[in-house]
Amino acid sequence: MKQQRGFSLVVTLILMALVMVLGLSAYKLSRTSQTLAGNVQFRGAAFSEAEAAAELAENWLSQGTNFRNAGFTTYASGTGLYPQGYMAAHGIDPVTMTWGSTNSVAGSDANQRYLIELLAANRTLPSSGVALGGRRSSGCNLVNTYRVVGRGQSGRGASVLVQTVYTVLSC
Repeated sequence: MKQQRGFSLVVTLILMALVMVLGLSAYKLSRTSQTLAGNVQFRGAAFSEAEAAAELAENWLSQGTNFRNAGFTTYASGTGLYPQGYMAAHGIDPVTMTWGSTNSVAGSDANQRYLIELLAANRTLPSSGVALGGRRSSGCNLVNTYRVVGRGQSGRGASVLVQTVYTVLSC
């Protein structure tokens, strides 16, 4: 009988250890799930900021004669505007560059920045009565095409880039 009492104590200790390991595993899994959900939320916020920055850039391009800005002819630091071929010739990549006030434009809040690069100037389109860039073509069939890159940031270092190609009538 004495041996059986000792055996039940050992079995009880083993079961308690297993229950404790299961409890710790459940806690760790819960914390990981919560962190992942938070990261998805921060990434979504950064994506929204990047989209808003790209939209600001496109709106700027479509206003008046902004598409003819001198920054698209000669690069000037701090404008966020790049002439055709400038970024490739100087090894500038929006994904790897350090975004700041010397190479991009601030959006409507501190979490947004954008840059605009001229891709093609005065390209001929087939004749069309379709409205492009907010203006009716009415005989004008020349367009400038731009690459717009918006960058959004949110908490915990989440950063997202949104890139669009935007065309504006150039006449």
